[in-house]
Amino acid sequence: MIPRGYLYVIGCACSFGIITTLGKLTYDEGASPPTVVFFRLLTGSLSMGILSAWSHRKNLPSINSRPESSSTLHLPVLIVVTGISIAVMSLGYLGSVNYIPVSLSVLLFFTFPFWVLLINYFIYGVVPTRLKFLAFVIAFFGLALTLGPTWQDLDWRGIVLVLTGALGSAGMIIGGAKSSHLISMRNLVFFSNTVSVVFVGIILLLSDTFSLPQTPLGWVGIASICILFVLGQLFLFAATRHIGSAQTSIMLYLEPFVSIGAAMILLGERMELSQCLGVLVVISALFLASDLTHKFSFDSKNNL
Repeated sequence: MIPRGYLYVIGCACSFGIITTLGKLTYDEGASPPTVVFFRLLTGSLSMGILSAWSHRKNLPSINSRPESSSTLHLPVLIVVTGISIAVMSLGYLGSVNYIPVSLSVLLFFTFPFWVLLINYFIYGVVPTRLKFLAFVIAFFGLALTLGPTWQDLDWRGIVLVLTGALGSAGMIIGGAKSSHLISMRNLVFFSNTVSVVFVGIILLLSDTFSLPQTPLGWVGIASICILFVLGQLFLFAATRHIGSAQTSIMLYLEPFVSIGAAMILLGERMELSQCLGVLVVISALFLASDLTHKFSFDSKNNL
């Protein structure tokens, strides 16, 4: 039986992965990437705020056990860091494709599991196991095979943007992992998205990049993206609570393959042999990093 934390990761990867393809369809209908980011953050803030109010719960930390006073004082800082990280992740990742190929942007963005491991080491002193680090390297290699990124005509602005987005993703995962033990999922999404939507709203005002879709299909795309983004966040924070930030980040290598599958269905794209080989490499790496390897080794010892 698959542990609950890994089911949450699969749900998160499916939600976020489909957003990539829907985003392309929505942009073609006239919506700008920052506008889509603003609406999906606003949806998370409003929906979780209304849900909390409807359930007659105050928008205060909901925990199973009373936290220490130091943890309570750190909670607002964690929420602000998580919220800003969500905004930086979204804007950096989406903005990078204006300067570098999409495949390269995706590949560089998925360096975020490495940043999660690095941040956890320097801030919390968590040393990743050799097996986990090896799984990250193998998964990254498999993703490179699958995407086949173009390294020509590189623009430093795109590289800076996507790596900033990767750091934002790492901050979101780590901040969410810590906050999820002190606050309920819906309140975490509400507070963090409220911080994010204010941050992105200010950027929209200063950059004058607000652009609405011009067709009903574009609005359907935005609505679908908003719903999937909120679900993806809930799955993500639930996963970090159960299996930790490092394990969650590595398992999220499933997300690009969901995007590829959605593109094959919705956009008629096809996979080459090298891409199929890359998929097998990544799946092998994820199995290597999962707890299932320990279970199989334990079972085999019992059978001897």
